[in-house]
Order: sequence, then C-alpha cells, then structure tokens
Amino acid sequence: MTTVTRALAIALALCLCSTATAQVSAYGAAARVNGIEITNAMLEKNFEEYQRENNVNIAGIRYPNRVKEMKLEVLEELIDQELVWQVVQQKDLYASPDDVDKSIEQLRSQFDSEDAFLTRITIEGFTPDSYREHVHRMVSASLYMHRVSENAAVTDEQVRSFYANNPDKFKIPEMVQARHILLNVHPNANEEMRGKARERINAIVAELDAGAQFEALAAVYSEDSSKSSGGDLGYFHRGEMVEPFAEAAFATAVGEVSGVVETVYGLHIIKIEDRRPPQVVSEEMAWQQIYDYLLDVERRQAVKDEISTLRAAADIKILVSLQ
Repeated sequence: MTTVTRALAIALALCLCSTATAQVSAYGAAARVNGIEITNAMLEKNFEEYQRENNVNIAGIRYPNRVKEMKLEVLEELIDQELVWQVVQQKDLYASPDDVDKSIEQLRSQFDSEDAFLTRITIEGFTPDSYREHVHRMVSASLYMHRVSENAAVTDEQVRSFYANNPDKFKIPEMVQARHILLNVHPNANEEMRGKARERINAIVAELDAGAQFEALAAVYSEDSSKSSGGDLGYFHRGEMVEPFAEAAFATAVGEVSGVVETVYGLHIIKIEDRRPPQVVSEEMAWQQIYDYLLDVERRQAVKDEISTLRAAADIKILVSLQ
C-alpha cells in the first residue's frame, strides 16, 4: 500500500482500500480473481511499500521462505481488495464525485503545497486522473465495507457478560497525586558531579524545612517539564514510575515530603498532594466503553466474514510460487 493510500486508509472508517497501481504490468500476472489479473508489477510495488511500512530489510532476512510468506501476505490482501472492488461494480455501489473530492482534498491538505502533493502521487506512479480513479475505487470499497459492518450489533447481555468475565479490566489501582523537584544527574556522572548535585538538593531540603513552599521551589529549581506547573505530576499508579520513585511516593503520607530519592534520572524530592484508594469501575460506568469496544469487534468481524464469503464464491488462482 502506497504512502498516500495509507494516509487515506487511516482517514476512512473501516476502510478496505484498493491499492491497484495506475500502470499496466509488462511481465505477467501474479494472480487472477474471477478472471481479473493482479499483475506482478502491482505485487512488487505493494511489497516494496510493505517493507517500508514495516521497516523490513530484505538483505537481513536469513530465511528465504520468510520473504515468500511476506509477499504472499501482500498478495492475499490485494486479492481481498480486488474481490471487494468487483462487488462494488456488480452492485453499482460507486462513491459519489463529492465523496471522492472530499477524500482527495483531505489527503492534499496534509501536504505543504499542491506541487508537493502532485510530486508525491507522481512518485507513486499516478497521474492526477489515474489517481482520482484510484481514490474512487478506494472510497467505493470503503463505503461498501462500511455498509457491511453496519449490520453488526451488540446486546445488553454481551455487555454484561464482558463485564462479568473481565473483572481485572475494571480495577483502578491505588493512585497518588504528587509534585517533585528533580535535579538531573546523568547515569555516568562521576562522584564529583554527584556530590555537587547532592549539595544542591540538600540546600533545597533546607529551604523546605525553613518553610518555603514546595511549588515555588519546584518552579525555580526543578529540571524537568513539570517545572512550569510547580512540579505537579498529576495522578499516577505504581507501574507508571520507576521503582525507587514509586516506592518513595506510595510510602509518603498526603501533605508530607519524602527524603531525597535517587533514580536513573537524578535526585528527587517528592510531595504527596492526594491519594486515591483502589477502585472498581461499576458496570454502569463502564457500559458505554464496553459497548463501543464490542461493537468495533463485531464490525471488524462482519468485514472478515464478508471477505470469507467472497473468497468462498470466487475463482482465485495464484500464479506465482510463494509457498
């Protein structure tokens, strides 16, 4: 799938996009789908994009069969896309010119200029006219698959069952709200540098002991992005912080200030502003989130089922040796 195609795929809900190139193959077919050819040129172009998107270095792959497996994966996707496009044509479910215009404009807006956009589609093997036809196919396929997915439904019983069968997903661990003052110390710092940092942080501790406001000192001395908000780190649970920091934070009472804590980031002083005990999200509170999740699962499954149905009824011939 080309870079521009991928951008459109992200923009379209439940999009099963066609990645057919604008150029005719000069060296044969990789597959036939109900008599329609998927060219070797198309396969190679999409395989190149697969490599870029997945950071695949073919030269570094030790097993030749793995390369075949990846190329077959790309070819199978192209077959699915061709099947959907054929259904769109059979059922006359083409996207409207307005839909195509909107999709192209959405893509064009991601580029700094019209020239940059045209350069990009030219690199990908298209003229403005052939690219418009390409997008027409993509959007038409997307709209068809969206229609398929609209039949998906979720019942109240499914929501209740999911909640009952996944209790760990609805537990909120203990959390604290904290501020800190951080003096950065590089992990490879020598003892002299560490000693100077300790002197500085001990001087800050002395100011706190003398009654200085924690937030004010954090705004002056802290050496991280929380400095602008008086060292405020918001709420967090244990797993969100490195262990020495988390251990000190959760061992400190609300309103109290920890001793000096050393982590890989440097030296910290921590003040606890609030604490929230572990909680369980009620079914009522979680209902909409569960419903949305299950509906997405059902819609995706409807698309997969449609593809399986189309494949079962199709005459598909793979003409290259990829197994």
